[in-house]
Amino acid sequence: MSTVTDNDLRELKDLINSKFEQVDRKFELVNEKIDSRFEQVDNKLNDMRVEIASIKGNQEGFSKRLDNLEFTNRGILISVVSGLLIATITLIVKFLAPSFG
Repeated sequence: MSTVTDNDLRELKDLINSKFEQVDRKFELVNEKIDSRFEQVDNKLNDMRVEIASIKGNQEGFSKRLDNLEFTNRGILISVVSGLLIATITLIVKFLAPSFG
C-alpha cells in the first residue's frame, strides 16, 4: 500500500483550488452576462414607459381637439337649423300674407 505524503496532499489541495477558481470565473462570466441582459431589459422597459407617456399625451391632445370639433359642429348645426327655420317662416309669411313682403 502506498502512503500519502504531505507533498501529495499539497498537490491535491492546489488542484482543488485551481478547479474552484475556474468554477468561480465561470460563475462570474455568467453573472456578468445576466447583469448585462437585465440592464438591456431595464433600458427597453424605460423606453417603453417613455413611449407610453408620449402616447398618453398625444391621446389627450386628440381628445381635446375632438371635443372642440364636436362643439364647433354643434354650433354649425344650430346655425343651419336656425337659418332653415327662419327661411321657412319667412316663406310661409310671404305666401300667406303677400302684402307684407
